[in-house]
Amino acid sequence: MKPSSLLILAVMGSMTLVEFQPSSISTVSLIGGVIKARHEVTEEAKYPRDECPVCEGKGWYISGDGIEKVDCGYCEPSKEEPQQQETDQQNSTEEPKLVPIKTFFLD
Repeated sequence: MKPSSLLILAVMGSMTLVEFQPSSISTVSLIGGVIKARHEVTEEAKYPRDECPVCEGKGWYISGDGIEKVDCGYCEPSKEEPQQQETDQQNSTEEPKLVPIKTFFLD
């Protein structure tokens, strides 16, 4: 930069700083809003299972990439789910079937 442009920039900066009068009102307002927002945390209400727009009453939905089933966290769990989980745990005590692993070698 040329020395003349630096001089102009310095003069403009000094004029701005002389007229600058910060206000504490904006800072206090911002902090008050943050404190108020933290105290107003409410528990999220969930949809009844039959009215859930995400899982449509099934309790699960297919993930966005279409690979796996995801438990629905947007609706209330049904009363039948804990019984199903207990039976799943009882069935899981059986050893799974062994599946051979296929390996591929690139030459």
